[in-house]
Formats: sequence, structure tokens, C-alpha cells
Amino acid sequence: MRKIILYIAVSLDGYIADKNGSVNWLAGQDEEAENEDTYSEFIKDIDAVVMGWNTYAQVSRELSPEKWPYENLTSYIVTHRNEKSTEKIRFVR
Repeated sequence: MRKIILYIAVSLDGYIADKNGSVNWLAGQDEEAENEDTYSEFIKDIDAVVMGWNTYAQVSRELSPEKWPYENLTSYIVTHRNEKSTEKIRFVR
């Protein structure tokens, strides 16, 4: 059985995005502040990611339109849409 780990950026009030769907708050409050990079350590042992359609659309269209950030992982996109899967991006119902 595979191990499932949730790694998520969420605000203190329990939201991932603001009321307009923006995740600009993820950039932080102070660009000069030193931030601990826990994500790089976490992702090195991961082989797949699971996300919903809205997250996929935001990542692929807005946050990283030039390059899929999870290209070395298998991505499972949960959606009701009939999208064509590739070897590394799989649309599942």
C-alpha cells in the first residue's frame, strides 16, 4: 500500500485561495525575510501528485504556464471533464 501525505499551503482561516481564486498571498509578506525551504526536502521522496481541476488549471495557466512544475512526477487530476491524459498527466474521475 502506498503512503499518502498531504502537503498544502493554507491560510489561518482555512482557505487556499482568496475569494477571487488568487493565491498571491503565498509569496509571503516580506521578500527580504529568510524562509525555510521545507518543500524541496519533502518533494524529493514523492512520485505522484493529486489535485483537482481548478488547481491544475491555475498552475498550468497562471502560476507556471511555460513549464509543468511536476514534470518528474505522475500527476493525477481529478475532474469530471473528458480531457486527454498523457504519460505523466492523467485525468481521472
